Amino acid sequence: MTSRLIRDLEATIRSTNDPLMWARSMCRLALHFSRQGEEVQAVEVIVTVRERFEGSIGPEVAAWLMLAEGVLNFSKGDLASSADRLKRSYAIASAANIDHTKVVCAAWLAHMALNTRRFDEMVFYLREALSQAQADDHHARARASLVVADAFHYAGQFHTARPWYEKARLHALGEGDEAAVSAMLHNVAAFRTANVKLADALGTRMPEEAKRASMEAASAAAYDHAIGTKSFNEFIPHVNEQLLIVGGRYEEALTQLAKIDVTGLPTRVHAVHYVDHAICAFEVGDSEQAMRLSESALAALERFQLDPDDIAYVCWRLVSIYLKSGAPSDAQQLQARAIDAMERHRAIQAHINAKLSELVEALPA
Repeated sequence: MTSRLIRDLEATIRSTNDPLMWARSMCRLALHFSRQGEEVQAVEVIVTVRERFEGSIGPEVAAWLMLAEGVLNFSKGDLASSADRLKRSYAIASAANIDHTKVVCAAWLAHMALNTRRFDEMVFYLREALSQAQADDHHARARASLVVADAFHYAGQFHTARPWYEKARLHALGEGDEAAVSAMLHNVAAFRTANVKLADALGTRMPEEAKRASMEAASAAAYDHAIGTKSFNEFIPHVNEQLLIVGGRYEEALTQLAKIDVTGLPTRVHAVHYVDHAICAFEVGDSEQAMRLSESALAALERFQLDPDDIAYVCWRLVSIYLKSGAPSDAQQLQARAIDAMERHRAIQAHINAKLSELVEALPA
């Protein structure tokens, strides 16, 4: 199913005599392909624009090309290259006073900052995007609103996040951007699942929240199937297996885990993947496999940078395995680490809530 955004962009590309309008539309098309997981098509469009303007790329075309390349690199998991291109795009747009491009860059830089957990930087770019974007700039406002919603949700404030998810949805629908709607659906499910799984590891059951997360994940998967989005293929089984673990359905969780290529996941969740596999193996009676996977989780915990909530989650799951395996000294060390990580996570949540609340209150009505 071809989205309205793609149809409109392709119609403009065919009909316009304005080279800047053509370039902007082509770059928006490449950006859309990237977000749908169609990276080959995105590259082809970017190459076509570069060839058309070879030797005469002005600031606006350069800014849009770098924005498109930044989002493409983000979709491929190359965060360093993505940040470089997005910041170059933002710098060019700022220097040349191309405001409509600058606010889109700011929204994507806020998205990047959230994903790399640079929350003060995120708030800086959100302030720019939300205070300067035109009311009908659906692209910038959909992305910025989604970042606000995700950040509030990460901070444990779904009631505050909810209206921002709705803003993101309405702006995405405003221009027929189905990839943005897909991202919103997945993020709602992913952040709710993260809260449920962490609570479960800490011994708190949240059956109604788990049920909601499961329905949201199923809705996101069905929507992706309908529109042909591939960008979240690796994450759907990841969310599903975590909810199955929370429900005590370990055999089914193992089936989902078998679908996941850990190399396709961000390195910051490798330890989570291994510990989920370990707890399932342990609960179905394969203690030997559980211990091997626990060692893999510990290795990933030391090797890669994790968010404090994920450190706490991994450690609490390992504590459970070690206590049941008769290794209380190992469990005790990990318990202390889990408690410290949770304290840091709560401090981060409080910081996000304070900064975002201040931002939202200062925005024009």
